[in-house]
Amino acid sequence: MYINTLHFKEIDSTHSHATADWDGWNAAEWTAISADTQRLGRGQRTKTWQDVPGKALLCTLVSPQVRWPGETLMHRHMAMAVALCEAMEATGAGPIGLKWPNDLYFEGRKVGGILTEAQWTGSHCTRYAGSLGLNIQAAPPGFAALGSSEAPQVWRERLLPPWVEALMQPDESAIHAFSQRLVHRGIGLWRVPGEEEPRETECLGVDAQGRIGLQWTQADGQTVVRWHVHGQAHWVGGLEK
Repeated sequence: MYINTLHFKEIDSTHSHATADWDGWNAAEWTAISADTQRLGRGQRTKTWQDVPGKALLCTLVSPQVRWPGETLMHRHMAMAVALCEAMEATGAGPIGLKWPNDLYFEGRKVGGILTEAQWTGSHCTRYAGSLGLNIQAAPPGFAALGSSEAPQVWRERLLPPWVEALMQPDESAIHAFSQRLVHRGIGLWRVPGEEEPRETECLGVDAQGRIGLQWTQADGQTVVRWHVHGQAHWVGGLEK
C-alpha cells in the first residue's frame, strides 16, 4: 500500500493544512501530512490540541477521491479507532480505551484524539481527512503518553496501514469492539438534554450510527433508554469499566 507522506518540522495545524485545499491532494492516492509540533493544533469543535514538540505523533490522513455513502462514515470511524488501538497494543503499549466518540485513553488519562472532516457530493463522502494526535514519548501536564522510546515517525509508519485499511474496509465487528473499549461503559454520570444536573446513567455502548446509548430508571420505576449523537450527551465521570 503506497501512501504519499509530507512532513514539517513545525506547522499551524496538519488538519488545517490538509483541508485548506482539498483539490490540491492526489485524487488517486492517500496522503499523510505530519509534523514535529503544531502552533495551533486542533481538537473537536473549538478545542485545541497541545503537544510536547518532537514527542507526539501529529498526523492527518487525506483520502483519494472516494464515494462512500454518508451512513457508513461512523462505522468507518469506529473501525479506524479500534484498528489504531489494536495496532498500538500489538507493540505492548496497551490496553487502550476509547472515550466516545474521539478520544484515546491510556492508564486512565487521555493519550490521543481523533479529528475528522469530509467533503460531500449529495449524500456521499467524496474526500475524507482524519487527524490523529498521539502522545508518544511525553505529554503535556494532565495527559498520558505511551512512554515509547521510538520516534513518532516510526509510529506513523506503523499506524498508517491499519488506519487506511480500516477506513476502506470497515470490519463488521467494529461497532461491538468500539463499545467494549469505552472507558465509560457501565454506570456513570452523564449530562443529558433537558436536565441541568448530571444523571447517574448506564452507558450501553454505541449503535451503527455511532450514537451513545444511555439507560436509567425513573422515580416511577419506568426504564428510559435514549440514544444520543455527539454533542447531545456528555460524560461527567463516575465508575469506569
